[in-house]
Amino acid sequence: MIFDNVDQDVRFSEEDTQAFRVTSFLPPADHGSVLITTRLPSLREMGQSTEVGILTLDQAQELLSYRSGLYPSSYGRISVPSESGNTSLITYFTDMAKLIQRLGYLPLALVQAGTYIHKTKTGCSKYLDLYEASWTQLAAETPQLRDYENGSIQTTWMISYEHVRQGNRTAGKLLQLWGYLDHQDVWYELFLRGRDGCQEELQELAGSEIIFKRVMESLLAYSLIESPQDKESYSIHPVLHDWCTETISHGQCDLILAAVRIVGTAAPGHSVAEYWLLQQRLLPHADRCVRQIDDLEALHQLESVEASNALHGVGFLFADQGMHAKAEKIYRRALDGYEKAWGPDHTSTLDTVNNLGALYADQGKLVEAEEMYRRALAGKEKAWGLDHISTLSTVNNLGALYADQGKLVEAEEMYRRALAGKEKAWGLDHISTLSTVNNLGTLYADQGKLVEVEEMYGRALAGYEKAWGLDHTSTLSTVNNLGNLYADQGKLVEAEEMYRRALAGKEKAWGLDHTSTLDTVNNLGTLYADQGKLVEAEEMHRRALAGYEKAWGLDHTSTLDTVNNLGNLYADQGKLVEAEEMYRRALAGKEKAWGLDHTSTLSTVNNLGTLYADQGKLVEAEEMYRRALAGKEKAWGLDHRSTLDTVNNLGALYADQGKLVEAEEMYRRALARKEKAWGLDHISTLDTVNNLGSLYADQGKLVEAEEMYRRALAGKEKAWGLDHIFTLSTVNSLGTLYADQGKLVEAEEMYRRALAGKEKAWGPDHPSTLRAINNLRLLNTGRGG
Repeated sequence: MIFDNVDQDVRFSEEDTQAFRVTSFLPPADHGSVLITTRLPSLREMGQSTEVGILTLDQAQELLSYRSGLYPSSYGRISVPSESGNTSLITYFTDMAKLIQRLGYLPLALVQAGTYIHKTKTGCSKYLDLYEASWTQLAAETPQLRDYENGSIQTTWMISYEHVRQGNRTAGKLLQLWGYLDHQDVWYELFLRGRDGCQEELQELAGSEIIFKRVMESLLAYSLIESPQDKESYSIHPVLHDWCTETISHGQCDLILAAVRIVGTAAPGHSVAEYWLLQQRLLPHADRCVRQIDDLEALHQLESVEASNALHGVGFLFADQGMHAKAEKIYRRALDGYEKAWGPDHTSTLDTVNNLGALYADQGKLVEAEEMYRRALAGKEKAWGLDHISTLSTVNNLGALYADQGKLVEAEEMYRRALAGKEKAWGLDHISTLSTVNNLGTLYADQGKLVEVEEMYGRALAGYEKAWGLDHTSTLSTVNNLGNLYADQGKLVEAEEMYRRALAGKEKAWGLDHTSTLDTVNNLGTLYADQGKLVEAEEMHRRALAGYEKAWGLDHTSTLDTVNNLGNLYADQGKLVEAEEMYRRALAGKEKAWGLDHTSTLSTVNNLGTLYADQGKLVEAEEMYRRALAGKEKAWGLDHRSTLDTVNNLGALYADQGKLVEAEEMYRRALARKEKAWGLDHISTLDTVNNLGSLYADQGKLVEAEEMYRRALAGKEKAWGLDHIFTLSTVNSLGTLYADQGKLVEAEEMYRRALAGKEKAWGPDHPSTLRAINNLRLLNTGRGG
């Protein structure tokens, strides 16, 4: 005996005239079987139960094909609807798969779709377009199913919804609200944290987890929602979710506003432990909410303070997760609402102005960022005073902006003011204080003050680890910065350890494509290049570049920095055409974004000069170096490492031009200041020592040249290792010197060591490898070999 479609049980709805107690109809026999099909989970207790879930793709394709008139081979010859014309079956079934996925593999939804397609002679692609654009009309025009008692799945859901609403009004209201949240992952904390945004009817839901579960049980009883066994959350089938949005929730702007308020209120700040995990859970709900905001705008409901507060929270959520275009759109709406409700100088208005400034800074829109920060700072100083924590937060942000603009004196002034105020207000170890400590460390790194850098980063890291733990994103950012410091100090093993720790943590916390993750990927690529691991370096830089272009766009400063880095890598690989292409792209973008004299622009100018020198374009190289040097001396001062690197490069160029007096002057200036700033054994110091050795060799000062080369080689072997490409460059130079001195045995030993290392690092066809082969050939020819 079969009882089909038992969807109304008198135990849940005694007033329903259609409801009945199925046990009353069971025969008194002691043999045979009874099969009951139902959407009521409560009937499981009557015997052995089997849940009939969604279909597999193959099952769904067969069902949809059969009901639409597209007969698969088991039914006969395949016929494609006229809409598809000459479209191949592969294309058609690809469209079918998209439709099946959108309908969530739900059998009855697929039957209805197939019935409509069969009746109208349309196709899967057209049906999907209609489904997305005109859901209500499509549902109304779909023929009733003669083999289904209720005629359509929508009728069944409406009956179930009415039963739920009559028995538990809160459950009915929640289902309406759910139409404006994402269909997956609704859990108690969403309402607990977003309680202030809940409508009055849902306040009790947020106030008690017991009540929350009771409401969910009411919805589960009619199979309107699902609850995965492995986590404390609930979901709703995508098609049922569409029905909610288009039917029981449609046009209710108060529900859209409530959804935005719940999500915006629930969005956590950085003071919440593992805030990024909660943010990532909220993102799908935020996405769903903001798609409905245009309906609110038509009714001018976004101008309320409540709506602006909620939008500010959603904007912060998007910004923190790297979704900058969405964040800007939402912040702008929040700002409009605040300005109309409170005026331009209210503190809530100014908070959004400050956040817009931070967003613009992240986007590389530095002029707009400064405008926002200055407006926020002036307003906060007037409203709160000079030392209020909110004022100090904007002071800190303005310092970061000045650092990005290369205004290092102004940046330090802002950071020191912020730090002094925060230490007084919050204490030495507060996370906000530590944030400014970390920023000051980064500024000191830009200024070449390495002792102060290590002190700041060490203090920040210790504080973050104590306050947040090892895996917090703020901790990981400081770990990444410490990696930068070690790389600058030539401590490559320690740098790699820091970068790998930071990368593993960020990938876990933020995901593979978050911009903060990509920052560390890019840094790791630069480190691999310094280590001579060129394949790994290119892999990292390409991953970073693809991610930045997707997240930021082609012309963002972070994208351009990676383009520049990729140019460096190509130059190291001897791919000079590709390198020039990267440098020119980076330079054009940076000049537009930063201006002609920004330090980041000048870095690429310097790199282009080096490339021109490698290409033998000495006039163009000198032009680039002189431009870079003038700009760096103005921005950084005479003793900054970056300035000295360009001084060193200009010395190398003069040597190539045969201007040996000018070359020696540049090298000696660079060496003296590097030894003072970095120490005798720093890798940058050793580069200049090596170059001075080459100059002495060109001048015929062979004893002095050997002294320089040996010092450079000993330092590089210690810092880089025996087989690093930079070490091998000095090995090769020492071989040439020995050959010039007539020490042919020692020369051959050096050349063979250089060749073996370069073949391993670069491969047999790299220009540097080929030059090493040629050196060895010339040596043997000279010996009569």
